[in-house]
Amino acid sequence: MKKNFYLYIIFVPILSVLVSISLITLHNINELNTSADEDIKAFTKNYLIEQKTKIYNRVHFFSNIIKVKTNEFRSEQKMVFKDNTEKIEYFSKHLFNYHNYKNDDIKNKIKVEMINHLFKNNHLNIIFDLKNNELLFDGNNILKDVDLKSLSDITGLTILNKYRKFDRFIEFDLKGKRYIFYAKKAKDSPLLILSGDSLDTINEEIKNKILNSLLNFDVDDSYYIFVIDLFNKNGGENYGRVLLHQSTPSLQGQFLSTNIKDERLKQYRFRYLEVIKNYGEGFITYDYTKPESKEIFKKLSFLYLQKDWNWIIGTGFYFDDLDFKTEEFKSSIEKKIKRSVNTAIIVGILLIIFISIAIYFITSKLNKIINDYSNDLNKSNESLRKQKDVFKTLFDKSTDGIIIYSEDGYIINCNDSVVRMLDYEDKFFITNKKLQDISPKKQNENDTSALKEKLFQIVSFNNQTYNFEWVFLSKNGRKLFCEIRTTRLILDDNNIVHAIIRDITYKKELEEKNKRQQVMLAEESKKSALGEMLTMIAHQWRQPLNNINLLIHFVRDTFDTGKFSKEEIKEITLDMKRQIEYLSNTINDFTNFTNPKKETTLFCVKDAIERTYNLAIAQFEKNGIKVFIESEEIEVYGIENEFMQIILNIINNAKDALIENNNKEKFLFINAKKIDNKLVLTIKDTAGGISNKVISRIFDPYFTTKHKNNGTGIGLYMCNQIIKQYKNGVIKASNENFNYNNKDYKGAMFTLKLDLD
Repeated sequence: MKKNFYLYIIFVPILSVLVSISLITLHNINELNTSADEDIKAFTKNYLIEQKTKIYNRVHFFSNIIKVKTNEFRSEQKMVFKDNTEKIEYFSKHLFNYHNYKNDDIKNKIKVEMINHLFKNNHLNIIFDLKNNELLFDGNNILKDVDLKSLSDITGLTILNKYRKFDRFIEFDLKGKRYIFYAKKAKDSPLLILSGDSLDTINEEIKNKILNSLLNFDVDDSYYIFVIDLFNKNGGENYGRVLLHQSTPSLQGQFLSTNIKDERLKQYRFRYLEVIKNYGEGFITYDYTKPESKEIFKKLSFLYLQKDWNWIIGTGFYFDDLDFKTEEFKSSIEKKIKRSVNTAIIVGILLIIFISIAIYFITSKLNKIINDYSNDLNKSNESLRKQKDVFKTLFDKSTDGIIIYSEDGYIINCNDSVVRMLDYEDKFFITNKKLQDISPKKQNENDTSALKEKLFQIVSFNNQTYNFEWVFLSKNGRKLFCEIRTTRLILDDNNIVHAIIRDITYKKELEEKNKRQQVMLAEESKKSALGEMLTMIAHQWRQPLNNINLLIHFVRDTFDTGKFSKEEIKEITLDMKRQIEYLSNTINDFTNFTNPKKETTLFCVKDAIERTYNLAIAQFEKNGIKVFIESEEIEVYGIENEFMQIILNIINNAKDALIENNNKEKFLFINAKKIDNKLVLTIKDTAGGISNKVISRIFDPYFTTKHKNNGTGIGLYMCNQIIKQYKNGVIKASNENFNYNNKDYKGAMFTLKLDLD
């Protein structure tokens, strides 16, 4: 029985191989014969695609070369201009001492020397005297009859503006032409040196250099390149000129026309002009003379309009090459059939030998393989059992809570950490429940636990990982704020969510404590500001109350004399009314500032600045501090009285610094403007600045540079906190050196920036 089994194993595969190879060989021969026509058609199609791709790539390769050469030659041309200005600068520096010449003889000498020694080139060179706004040299007289003072570049900046930036390229239009010059300011003298040329001249030089470089490329008679300078896309007499023709160089320089008698050539030119006009590039088929045979053959060409120079670049291939390739392909098919038969015979013999040897070794080792497989299977099962034990240990003993959540919304399993976290005795009280069953009814003011769990299911089962926060309710009624990270898994062909739960209740309590401290700091800052404002208002009211008192005494003392006229009474009444209105306005400004409502409104920055300053104006005037306010009409969404609190804190600090500095000239500058859709508010003083040792800490809470009885250290901290509530809001402090009325000052500058969207 065992012997018959081995014979069966040996002869059945060998016989199967012989039959299979015979059938496959016959089938392949039949398929090759029947598919020859399709193969030839496919070969023809692929050959055409290959040739079209080849000429397309060749044309675009030449176009890219032209682009690269254009940039290369343009850079070279600019370097020539730049080098020329440096040579002129060197020569002018050694020719004369600019500060010593005063008469026209010296100037003429300069011109003569430069003409004789420098300007022996084809470029335009110009020299200006920036000190006297005078033209010293213009070799080609391009500035003749031009008003030099109004001569400006294409950006509108005048050429002779001594404050403009030099040592760079400038462009300007003059007499209908565009010019490009490199402008160099000579060192140690007011000479401005320009070297350049007209854009037309530069482009013409670059074109010639490009054509010269293209002439050096290898010529392929089958895919020769031709380049045409296109003047008129509609054709006509002299619509273009042949710049390059690799196959027939004698055509180079000839002008092209569609007004010719050769109808075939005429239609060919109209066709490619139509393609260029409508599409900028394309393929056309036509009859044309083949260079090596001088016979007319059908040809396919690709033409492309190089827009930088308005050149047509083209190449193509002749269809007579296809016939030759087709015959070669047919011959290869016949050879392929012969090779197929020979290969089948050889492969059959080799397979029989190989199978015989293989079967011998296979049968001899089959028992050993089966035994080894059985042993490996037992080891794998043991390894899986150990991995399962490890996973169970990690799951049960993890310090983080872990739950397994099913797709239908129930907790399948949880570890001991979850049980301890929720004060239960066993996981039995947690499994087979939904999250909402072990949570308060509401997660926050807006979302219920049921609604948030539905959202959790949707997001968790549609994302690989997901993080969110959840509030659990322990068995004892205690709320636990937790951070949950979920991972979507597939277990036994079912979608599940593996969720890691981390108790962040303590973290939440700290955040709430910080919020309360922030509110207390804000109130403390507001009270401090109110105290300062009450002091300011007391100073502001002193003068008008004194005026009213004097007017009342004056009326009382002179009323009995009967010497009052109606005009005097009217004048006194108006004066008292003005004083009372001033007091009333002060009360209104103070009321707006102390308004406890935190409503976001659209307010005017300029009005907020002026109202804040009006509250403190008496203190500034009393101490001889001049305040300059420049503000654009800018509107901002925010809480206006908090914005005023920022301004008041900063200007009060500036006032204290100016008083302490005790300079004769005390200035404060407030500027608000809109830059790139941002509000930029700057407040700077002339008090000498903030010490570099502490400037980085002035926005820290309870940090103050004042005496402990004069400062709380929370004013600037609250300014920073308030400004951060705005979109991209930021406040920073720096020390600035600046000039005002031709006098240098140093002081602190506070800069506030926020988006106006």
